[in-house]
Amino acid sequence: MIEDFLRRKTITTPADLELSLEMQAYIVAKHYSVSIKEVQEMTPQQFYQSFTWAMVARREEEKANKRNNQSAKSGGRETVSLDYDFLNREDF
Repeated sequence: MIEDFLRRKTITTPADLELSLEMQAYIVAKHYSVSIKEVQEMTPQQFYQSFTWAMVARREEEKANKRNNQSAKSGGRETVSLDYDFLNREDF
């Protein structure tokens, strides 16, 4: 059931919604090293802010890992990452 949900990456049933919330609670608990019970006791605002920061930290960690992997592959030579986010702006 969980594997199917993760493979689909969409919420189509009430059970999927429950799994999604459980996954988000797990992410917060793991990031802040707290129990699931502590996460469930958070106010909606606390949970939203905690989840948002946990996801930002996760993305930054993934970027750092990617840079480290590229550096290791290049034999220690300096690599430059390019940022094309400006292409997504409406005023471009």
